[in-house]
Amino acid sequence: MNNGTRKAAFAAAALFLSSAACFADLPVEHPGVVELKPDNGHRLYIADKTPPAHAVDSKIRIIDGDDFTILGQVTNGSFGSFSISADRKTLFDATSFFSRGDHGTRTEVLEYYDTTTLKPRGETILLNKRAMSNQYSVFVVESAESRYLMLQNATPASSISIIDLATKNLLSEIPTAGCFGIYASTKIPGRFSTLCGDGAAVTVDFDSAGKETGRNRSATLFDPEKDALFISGVKMNDKTIFISFLGNVHIIDFSGAVAAQDAPWSFLGAKEKAAHWRPGGYSNIAYSSFNGQLYLGMHPDWQEGSHKTPAAEIWKVDLTKHVVTGRVKSVGANYMQVSKEAHPLLFTVNVTADIQGSISRYDADTLKLLGTSKPDLLEGGGPLWVE
Repeated sequence: MNNGTRKAAFAAAALFLSSAACFADLPVEHPGVVELKPDNGHRLYIADKTPPAHAVDSKIRIIDGDDFTILGQVTNGSFGSFSISADRKTLFDATSFFSRGDHGTRTEVLEYYDTTTLKPRGETILLNKRAMSNQYSVFVVESAESRYLMLQNATPASSISIIDLATKNLLSEIPTAGCFGIYASTKIPGRFSTLCGDGAAVTVDFDSAGKETGRNRSATLFDPEKDALFISGVKMNDKTIFISFLGNVHIIDFSGAVAAQDAPWSFLGAKEKAAHWRPGGYSNIAYSSFNGQLYLGMHPDWQEGSHKTPAAEIWKVDLTKHVVTGRVKSVGANYMQVSKEAHPLLFTVNVTADIQGSISRYDADTLKLLGTSKPDLLEGGGPLWVE
């Protein structure tokens, strides 16, 4: 070895020892699970709106509604639908997985996630009939007293799967031909209703084994040809509030053996009707029991087929006086929900191109905009739960 080579070898050795010493000083990392910070009632659960680039592995993101930081995420599989339990301790996620990613053997499963750790804590294998479509809160519904979970199926024939939440067993499948959406009775665990294509509602009773014990069809509640209802209703005590395509409010009571409704009414004045202001968006309705106000995503220049147009404005409507009590510009709100507190906050998921995938937070009483997250925080942005 000549002198130059020897010097180079000594330099390389010195560099290696120096680097090793530096690396030795780094702290040792230990993997583990960190619990989410305590829920203050502003925790947001938001699903991808089935991103085309990876529809088979969508996510549910858990976000702090106060500062829009991402707290965690869980898988939403392929076209999954989810909801949060009444006690806020469990995230129910009904979804599909395929053995080869986007093809192969299909497995339908209901997964139970702990909302404190986001760790899975059980599952129920389902029938390969679950509705795979845009996600709505009326597809995964908890019964009164949290005794059962009911899931929407479509093959395209519609039916409802009944799961016993105590045992996590799939009890039965109840056919609901021509009807869609699940609206649980607030009083009787073994009872749900569903809206039908002829404008009526069917109410079904079942026993502890999931066996149907009776059903009753209501009178016509709406005209599906002239003024259909958006499928996403919001609870108001024992009743459910719906909004129609033309802006009429329908308040339906599903607690009894036969569904019944109050007289429908409109909050649109002559000027607003002339400008063709109408509701638009996917889950475009929210309600606060604390201030008695209804919140709606609205757009002008309505025409046949524009009912899914994101909101140009958000309107606040007094349910007692039947009048609009506030309006604010929106950046394309497509989903909305309010927090459950005396001074509520209104959260929206926005889909307008320049602010795609963002979240906005409003004071629900004044409609003052309190903040909007950065764009693309979400991938599209789907159903929103505030808990």
